[in-house]
Amino acid sequence: MEISRISIVGGGIGGLTAALALQHFGYQVSVFEQTNELREIGAGVTITPNAMHALNFFGIGKRVANEAGPTDAYLIRHFQTGDIIKVRANGRDYVERFGADYHQVHRADLHAALAEAILGNDPNCVFLGHCFDSLKQSSEHVIATFTNGRIVASDVLIGCDGAASKVRANVFGDEVVNYTGQVAFRALLPMANVPASIRERPLALFVGIKRVLMHYPLRHRTIMNVLGVAREASWQEEGWRIRATIEEFENLYSDLYPPALHLIRAISPRTLFKWGLRDREPLHRYTKGRVTMLGDAAHPMSPFLGQGACIAIEDATVLGRAFALASTFQEAFTMYENTRKARANGVQLASRQQADEIQGVTKRGPNPGANADDRGLYLYDPVTVPLTLPV
Repeated sequence: MEISRISIVGGGIGGLTAALALQHFGYQVSVFEQTNELREIGAGVTITPNAMHALNFFGIGKRVANEAGPTDAYLIRHFQTGDIIKVRANGRDYVERFGADYHQVHRADLHAALAEAILGNDPNCVFLGHCFDSLKQSSEHVIATFTNGRIVASDVLIGCDGAASKVRANVFGDEVVNYTGQVAFRALLPMANVPASIRERPLALFVGIKRVLMHYPLRHRTIMNVLGVAREASWQEEGWRIRATIEEFENLYSDLYPPALHLIRAISPRTLFKWGLRDREPLHRYTKGRVTMLGDAAHPMSPFLGQGACIAIEDATVLGRAFALASTFQEAFTMYENTRKARANGVQLASRQQADEIQGVTKRGPNPGANADDRGLYLYDPVTVPLTLPV
């Protein structure tokens, strides 16, 4: 394929994995990231077997696994009593069943592994301080303009700039990014500060009416990741890293199982953040002309199946394979979209449905629902899945 200029807008997990996949198959890429430092600020992220297949294929899976540490058995617990409702399998079971493991990873560790890999392939492939503004397409190229004044011409452009994607707005129209009625709290705290009864069984999901709380260890059980998601009718502030107070978190969770409530109280206020979950409908088409969308820019993923990063990694892997196989970029984009759309859009919609189950909105009340394993999502291998050829 005679493609020499590939622009990727967004230097998050999806954008960096796309860069690594395309490099792996012999393409040169340019990644444009709006921040002035290539790093991930968030807390924990779940990487399940479907995504680990890709990380192993690109040579960084072992590093990610080593930094994460072993995976514990996953408990579903009653929000108020702490009773164990269900026990999920642990990492060893996943290797036996799916050929790849399951890890809770610090986002910064995964991001760093991806960044070092792509910069090792090409030290000059990342451009920081480039906030996307607009684009124009012609029969020969796509021209992107950034707010710093730079104008870049490419053969193709891949939008990896998240749920509020400006690339998507430019290509498919500036639709509203809706507040979902869910507010999320997240924090990290040293394991030494975690109540002993929680520390003994460190991976759990508490399911309750309109609220859930999840905690799991990171970095070989040295820190605990805490994530609470609750239904709140209104939300005013924009952003995903807004300072929160222990008091407001605790007030929403006042009837939580006491040791888990003590976990919230043990959080240092300076480490507690909140954000309003926002959503768009999945795209009916990912590609228009010389531009395609990837990850949350195409199908914003809520956290209730733990698949946001995983699906973006899948997208990127399939896109790289499509470019390796196709004879034109049009064929590659069509192959990518045909292979990914039903899978990724389906997981986005399933994650919404899972929220209703675990937050007790359905007639069954709070329950484990059907997680990603129950739904067969871990059976997918983006490295070997057949690519759907253009008709």
